Amino acid sequence: MLKIAYLVQDFPPETGAGPARVTEMARTWLEAGAQVTVVTGMPNRRLPGLPDGVIHPDYRGRYFHEEEWQGIRVLRSWLFATPRRGFMWTLANNASFMVTAAAHALAKVGRPDVLIASSPPFFVHLAGETVRLLRRVPLVLEIRDLWPDYLVQMGMLRNRLAQQSLFATERYLLRRAAHSIVVTDSFKSRVIQKGVAPERVDVIPNGVDTNFYRPVTAPPPIQPLDRRSERELVVGYLGTFGAGQALSAVIEAAVMVQKVNPDIRFVLAGDGPDRVRVVERARVLNATNVEFHPPIPKESTPAFYAHCDVLLVPLAEIPIFQETIPSKIFEIMACERPVLASLRGEGARITEASGGGHVVPPEASEDIAAGVLRLFAFSKEERASMGRRGRDYVSRHFSRQVLADRYLEILASLAGVSGRMPAPNAAPRPILAEEEARAANIE
Repeated sequence: MLKIAYLVQDFPPETGAGPARVTEMARTWLEAGAQVTVVTGMPNRRLPGLPDGVIHPDYRGRYFHEEEWQGIRVLRSWLFATPRRGFMWTLANNASFMVTAAAHALAKVGRPDVLIASSPPFFVHLAGETVRLLRRVPLVLEIRDLWPDYLVQMGMLRNRLAQQSLFATERYLLRRAAHSIVVTDSFKSRVIQKGVAPERVDVIPNGVDTNFYRPVTAPPPIQPLDRRSERELVVGYLGTFGAGQALSAVIEAAVMVQKVNPDIRFVLAGDGPDRVRVVERARVLNATNVEFHPPIPKESTPAFYAHCDVLLVPLAEIPIFQETIPSKIFEIMACERPVLASLRGEGARITEASGGGHVVPPEASEDIAAGVLRLFAFSKEERASMGRRGRDYVSRHFSRQVLADRYLEILASLAGVSGRMPAPNAAPRPILAEEEARAANIE
């Protein structure tokens, strides 16, 4: 039995790409015969009904906690959490988890066959290196975000000495790790440029569980999605409100659309450091065709997509962001909904290759507005055809089942137990009864 330890700060009931990736990978590995222990924090971000920085009521007052989540052993560690916004508060949150998670892993995980440390945030890699040194286990750095590059390009870290120190630490960690797993080809190129041999880097992109993300006929999960007319077009966004999403450009586009077509409405659901600013921007610009809603549970995501005619995937016009592939692209396509992607790079190439969406430049309000109006001009049948093409594409190229099997083979090889591992799953995992209920939003 391959023993895998997964060190990651975000985990359900938190929502988002990171928690989804970890849980779906881990469940597939369990089915293949592996043993998985996740070391994570007390849930405090992207929780439906709670602002970011507020720890879930079930976990308040705890320093360490052990539980089982869908068959996965989960070790939760205390971290500093506050609803106050700002870089220093985020830094305190991340650094506190680094310390408590490393201590918890050393105390309770034992000696796994392989350890994965998944970023963002970057501090998780430091915690993983600590455990690697003391337990002498192969360490895999999972890089879902080039955080050091992000900080510099966003102008959040301006001190030259601090930049040099951060990049030196990153190079040290990359050299000491047994392997690196990245989520895009662009990330792989950057990691190789940072001094890692190509054979020590593999790309396992974010994918999608097509058994969970699929077309559903459930009722609207939130009131703003209720239809007001047959002619109406609902443009949806579900996810983080942050600088990286450039949602102010979406608000400006909505104002332009409002002047041309009153039958188009925007529904934005989620939370994040920029939410207050985005809501205020909509108020100042009198964007009456935009409605906001807090985050929704993951189980309601397919129903949210089902009641939107078009889904937005925006990114800021920052070079490092154009090397990412937002995982919501795959979720939306798997639910047979057209994507309007405001980005460049690999995400744009995937959207165009799939035939399941339309691409416009990032942070380009006029182009976003034009893209929305163009999709409104399409017939329902044309939009439905786009949706079907998108699902077919992600089912063939980005199925989480296939990606998890590839990942498991790499982990087993690093641990030197490939001969003892069961063969990867050949057939798609059957839909569990509770998953079918969640997907139909009738649980």
